[in-house]
Amino acid sequence: MSEVASTLWCMAGIVDLMEWRRRHPSEPTAHPSLGDHGDGVTSDADPSITSRLERAVERLYPLVERALRQSGGLQPRVETELLAIMGELTVGLVTEAAGRAERLVGKLEASG
Repeated sequence: MSEVASTLWCMAGIVDLMEWRRRHPSEPTAHPSLGDHGDGVTSDADPSITSRLERAVERLYPLVERALRQSGGLQPRVETELLAIMGELTVGLVTEAAGRAERLVGKLEASG
């Protein structure tokens, strides 16, 4: 898989999670990324944290799109951060994912 394609897949997963949350506001733990996995890992996904994550993703998406258009790919550190966000969401670490997404937005905005 090319770097661009793999990055788009990562962003699509983050954005799809946010769409799911908008469609299922009354089911805070129904999605594996947001609740109990049956393995003792539970999420801290209260509405304020998921709102932080949603806002960060909404800001992050156009920044990633712009980088992909301009250079045809992302810097490895950016792709690593996107993968880390996906990993955190997979194990229910929504607070950490929100913070990481916000920091990545800050770095991308600062780099122009």
